[in-house]
Amino acid sequence: MKWSRKGNLAGILALAITGAAAAGDSEVVMTGLVLPIGLEADSNNQLWVSELGVGKMGPAGPGVGRISMMPRALDGTFSLVPLVEDIAVAFNAMGEPAGTHHITFDSQGRLLVATGGPYVEGVYDSLGSILVYDPTYGVLTAGPYAPGGAALLESIPVFPFIRQVAGYDDSNVYSVAEVGGDLWIADAGANAVVAYDAVDGFSVVAEFPNQTNPKGTTPPTSQAVPTKIVSDGDGGAFVVQLTGFPFVDAMANVFQVAADGSYTSIASGLKTLVDIEVAADGSLLVCSAGDFDPATGQPAPGTGSVIRVLRDGSFDTFIGGLWLPTGVEIVGDDVFVCEFVPGTVTRYAGIAPQPCLGDLNGDGRVDAADLGMLIAAWSVCP
Repeated sequence: MKWSRKGNLAGILALAITGAAAAGDSEVVMTGLVLPIGLEADSNNQLWVSELGVGKMGPAGPGVGRISMMPRALDGTFSLVPLVEDIAVAFNAMGEPAGTHHITFDSQGRLLVATGGPYVEGVYDSLGSILVYDPTYGVLTAGPYAPGGAALLESIPVFPFIRQVAGYDDSNVYSVAEVGGDLWIADAGANAVVAYDAVDGFSVVAEFPNQTNPKGTTPPTSQAVPTKIVSDGDGGAFVVQLTGFPFVDAMANVFQVAADGSYTSIASGLKTLVDIEVAADGSLLVCSAGDFDPATGQPAPGTGSVIRVLRDGSFDTFIGGLWLPTGVEIVGDDVFVCEFVPGTVTRYAGIAPQPCLGDLNGDGRVDAADLGMLIAAWSVCP
């Protein structure tokens, strides 16, 4: 199974599972997950994980996508408590699956799940949508639920707007974030960000054009393939991109999309980006799936990483030696990473970037810019 020109991460089915090398003070806290993609903490710093679930029963069987909490016991160990199970998996003409993708929480504490694939009423009711669930303790402990069960608060079909109204050729709903009271959705098939609010419905926020590959590359252009979107806290969002086949090295960007839909690249020269987390010091942690191996059609084991991106666009490897990391989350001083192929979540203790005394503009550095801000504010305090 190879990655398609759309760069569908879900097209990578389970291989012979072995652990990837991990750097630093790390501990694998969860194993046995079936192709985990999303990793997110709620307002109580409880971790949640989403699993695409392909590989357990294969293309002929029902979907086994799942959303679970990972509560932490007093002894530091984690367990898995499913909220929603059996989320459908759909396969396109190339045999690539789509289903449960990234998760997040909105300002009301509701759990938002982005699902790819086609929304087809009565057949794929849970796909091509944003599914909104009640993750509160009483609901969780009475579960698990079917995708349309009692935990479901709202289903927002995105696929019909993308294909039938906006007129895009493809749709693959990959992630969602609350931005300025609306939901902003990254669609990896349409190569666009769309917004949704309950009153006005959908609108297109930004479109990402094809990128020109280096001379001699086949094909000569690649699709943008936006994957993860998060709020930037200033009325816009950060968006990372996988890029499409052949996943050329150094072609992926971290974009900042403004409220009016204009966007700029705040970091370039990266590759195969699939998740982003904003650290307490203002820097960004982004997951790189790693190097595409054309001989196998798979990401090469041990080439994935979590990269720290400073606001000046510079970046460096933060955690290396991973096998297709798809989710990164910060909880306190710790960084957690899920890896798609091994099916694990690993805790890296005490390494989360922290605010730096004197970094007034939150760019991860103390330099002349901070000094300028201090001098400009030099006066008697009110």
